[in-house]
Amino acid sequence: MSIEEIKTHIFQNFEHVNIVEANGDLFFMYDNNDKFPFATIVTSDNEYDSTSNLNREGFFRLNVGLDGETFNSMFGGLTSEKGLEAYLNLGIDFTKEDTILPHPTYGAMYWVCVVNPSKETFESVKEYLALSYNKVAKKQ
Repeated sequence: MSIEEIKTHIFQNFEHVNIVEANGDLFFMYDNNDKFPFATIVTSDNEYDSTSNLNREGFFRLNVGLDGETFNSMFGGLTSEKGLEAYLNLGIDFTKEDTILPHPTYGAMYWVCVVNPSKETFESVKEYLALSYNKVAKKQ
């Protein structure tokens, strides 16, 4: 999947979506909410997050916020610490492509990520995008 294909899917399937772009990264927001995205696409490493090694040509990471129940059904067997970067010391290879993983920084807040998702993997991610979008939309 390309970034453009992911953007197209989001705009064709969800209403009232705004994109905030910062430093080449995309933050998908519901309506006029400018603080809490339901999904992001990160296109490069930065001072806060370099675990996915996104500075490689053509690499990006799609991030999606879930609810606790869904996240725990996927990763509940992983022991994590509390707080930011809770999943960093578990031996997970966050550079691995096309695999849905807990987010390296925001996993404890029930975010998942996938580096360079294939069309097949994106089929699973569509369900998570809808869940995240609906969660944020209900708060408005």
